[in-house]
Amino acid sequence: MAQTTIILSALALALTLVNAKTTGKHLEGLRVGFRQLAQTAPLILGAFILAGMIEVLVPAEFVQNWLSAEAGIRGILLGSFGGMLLAMGPYAAFPIIGSILASGAGLGTTIALITSWCILGMIKAPFETAFFGPKFFIYKTLCSIPFCIVAGLVGHLVEMVVL
Repeated sequence: MAQTTIILSALALALTLVNAKTTGKHLEGLRVGFRQLAQTAPLILGAFILAGMIEVLVPAEFVQNWLSAEAGIRGILLGSFGGMLLAMGPYAAFPIIGSILASGAGLGTTIALITSWCILGMIKAPFETAFFGPKFFIYKTLCSIPFCIVAGLVGHLVEMVVL
């Protein structure tokens, strides 16, 4: 995580300097960035607190029996279903998914969860239905479920064979 922070900070500094020399809008860019930080900080803080609570409240035996690598296809199916239910953006979803992984969830389960959240997340359902119609939404959902399961199975295979 430190490496990512260093890289992002260096890029931000470089773009600030480029902006200062070329357009002179570096102060405006900093204002916009700090405004976005102020708007998203409460959400991120809440998501991290929620993720921490999940990590300590979910019983270890539940994770071991239902979500770990040993759970196999059961964990992958639960991950695929759970990802659909995460009706939130990445600021909230990733800390929660990270806490589930840290609690002992298997790689396949976690990959199925993220894949399902990306492809099948119910947060997009109203938009897909409004723009493409309910028939499209149903077909897209039914056609996408296998992708989540296959992605989870590949992750599970990698975990069993490579890791």
